[in-house]
Amino acid sequence: MSVRAYYEERYNTGSELQISEGDSMVFPPHLHNDLELFLVRDGSYQITVGDTCREVGENTLAVIFPNTIHAYQCKVPGSGYIIAVCSPALLGDALSRLTRFRPACPFLQGQDLHRDIVYAMQGLCEQSRTEPDREIYRALVRLILARCFSRMELLPLQEPYTVDLTGNLVRYLSCNFQKPLSLDTVARELGVSKYHLSHIFSSRLHTSFSEYVNFLRLNLARELLLTTDQSILELGLACGFSSQRTFNRVFQIHMGMSPRQYRELKSVASHSPLTIP
Repeated sequence: MSVRAYYEERYNTGSELQISEGDSMVFPPHLHNDLELFLVRDGSYQITVGDTCREVGENTLAVIFPNTIHAYQCKVPGSGYIIAVCSPALLGDALSRLTRFRPACPFLQGQDLHRDIVYAMQGLCEQSRTEPDREIYRALVRLILARCFSRMELLPLQEPYTVDLTGNLVRYLSCNFQKPLSLDTVARELGVSKYHLSHIFSSRLHTSFSEYVNFLRLNLARELLLTTDQSILELGLACGFSSQRTFNRVFQIHMGMSPRQYRELKSVASHSPLTIP
C-alpha cells in the first residue's frame, strides 16, 4: 500500500512536479492549488473529485483541477496507478483555463483516453527516474492537457474560486488532527452546527468524522513508525491518539496488525528485495 504524506498542503514543497507509480492507493479527501493527474493502470479505484464519486477501472484518467477536493480508495488490492502533481509554475498558459473552468466530467476513459496521455504519463515517470528535465516535464504535461481539453467539456466557474465550508473543514483537520478533537469542537471553530458537519462528511466526503480523523492520524503514524525511533506510546500520543490502547486498537482494525508488528515487518522489508504491501 502506498504511504504518502499524511495530508497535502503543497504550497511550499519546492518541487514543480511530483510523480510516482505504485499500487493500492488510499487517501482521504484533500485539496491543494496544483493540478493532479491520476491514471489507473489496472484494477479498480473509487475516486472522488468535487461532488463526483465514481468507481473506475484500468486505463482511466482522473483530472483534478486546482483547489478541488479529491480522494482515492483502492477497490481491488494491488491496483496500479501513476500520479502526477503539477505546480502552477509548470502549467504555463493552461493555468488560466484550469482556474476559470471545471470539467463537466473529470474522468477520461475508453476512446476518450487518447494514447498520447498514457504515453506522456509513462514518460514523466521514466524521465523522473533517469534525468529530471523541466522542459521535458513541461512538454509532456502540456501534451496531456491538450488531449484532455480536446475531450472534456469545460464549464465556467460562476465566480472566482473561494474555499467553501468543505474546503475549510479539510484544511482545519489537516492542521489540527494531532490535537484532541470532537465534532462539537470542530463545529464551534468553523461556526456551524455539528449536524451540518455530519452531513458534509456523509454527503461530500463519504466517510464519518471519526474515520476521517483516524485516517489522518494513522497515515502519520505509519510514517513515524518507519522513520523514527519513538516508542509506541510517544508516537501514538504525537499523532493525536488519547492513549496507547486506543492507538493499538485503531491501528489493528485498519492495518490488520499492531504498530509494533508493522514497524518490525517494514524494517525487514526495507532490507529485502521484495516489497510488502
